[in-house]
Amino acid sequence: MNKNLGFRDFGVDVLVKLGGSLLADFDRARELGETLSRLAATHRVVVFPGGGPIDNYIEEVDRTLHFPPDIHHQLCARAQDQTGLMFSTLCPGSRVFSRPVEVSPILEEGRVAVMLPMEQIIGLDVFERSWVITSDSMAAWFARFFGARRFAVLTDVPGIRRPGDEDGGYLESLSTTDAGAMGRTSIDECLPPFLEANGMSCTILNGQDHLSVENWLQGRPAPGTTVHPVGAGH
Repeated sequence: MNKNLGFRDFGVDVLVKLGGSLLADFDRARELGETLSRLAATHRVVVFPGGGPIDNYIEEVDRTLHFPPDIHHQLCARAQDQTGLMFSTLCPGSRVFSRPVEVSPILEEGRVAVMLPMEQIIGLDVFERSWVITSDSMAAWFARFFGARRFAVLTDVPGIRRPGDEDGGYLESLSTTDAGAMGRTSIDECLPPFLEANGMSCTILNGQDHLSVENWLQGRPAPGTTVHPVGAGH
């Protein structure tokens, strides 16, 4: 958390990026939401949503209509809000928020705080209108902003494989340099250099396996890939 003198501590222990693909299975998404809610009393959790099925529809329509970059950017940001709202209904007791000032009171009540990021994505305007950057790197930016102690990307696979090793297992850890050299994997290619520049680590977990997420939150071993700054180790 942010302990710098004179700067606010938002009180965020963990920020997890919720991959929109996790909403394809509502039962498992509900298990994940219930797990996060149960642990919220002892782990102050912020959920940052991806675009999900709505974003996929936007991409499909864009292939025909070719939206201007600003419109495409706004559409995708609004899709993230919709994913957040949908997931909040599967996460008992959670509260949604759109402004940073709203997050601490939610966490102090022992609730999961689900971010609706569109207002900040558009208003702060720190992300390029690009196909390269996705909600993975946006989530990392907000994890740094909130001073989260830990950061994870929850997707539908348990980590990162080596390129061309589709039959092998998932890597337990790798450096930001190695992850960056792979290009886009289960995370976007902007994330590794951002992690390196800011001294951050990120763990990629299978959000469909709520027990893995629980173990990770509790500091126990969990299948997943941790991407760490060069020299930091695992």
